[in-house]
Amino acid sequence: MKNKWIVVMCMLALLGFSFYLVSKTKDADRTVVEADVVEVEMPKLPEQLFEFNQSNLPEECALDDAMFCAVETAVKCTINPTLEFCSQADLPKFLFMQDPGLDRPTEMSYKIIDKKSLNNDTTEIYTESNCNGNWFGLCQGTIIYVMAQKPENVWYVKDIYAIE
Repeated sequence: MKNKWIVVMCMLALLGFSFYLVSKTKDADRTVVEADVVEVEMPKLPEQLFEFNQSNLPEECALDDAMFCAVETAVKCTINPTLEFCSQADLPKFLFMQDPGLDRPTEMSYKIIDKKSLNNDTTEIYTESNCNGNWFGLCQGTIIYVMAQKPENVWYVKDIYAIE
């Protein structure tokens, strides 16, 4: 009978020690998780309004950021696709369409309002845009520029679309 009590006491001690270890492990996990949380600082978006017209289309970009410069180039080439730097830019082919009925804008302004990285290695730049033309509905309202990178880390505008 004495041996049974010793076995029961050992089992209770082992059970108590197990509960102690489980609770200690949960506390340690919480500490590690809290310590491993790193805040990712989102890059600041430019707050300025970019305005261009037929007589104001400089080749150099207003911002020193390759992605935002590609968007600016697309806007300038929307206004005048015959500019020399437009022929060297990697832009969607419809920007170079020439037809009198296209209602291409001669003035366009935009403000960058958001930037989202997507899982397919592209980034979307959201702009709030205004223009004095129609241009497939791609210069008035919220316009999204889909950005991609070439192997040499050069950003280019892969596609442009609008949302209402």
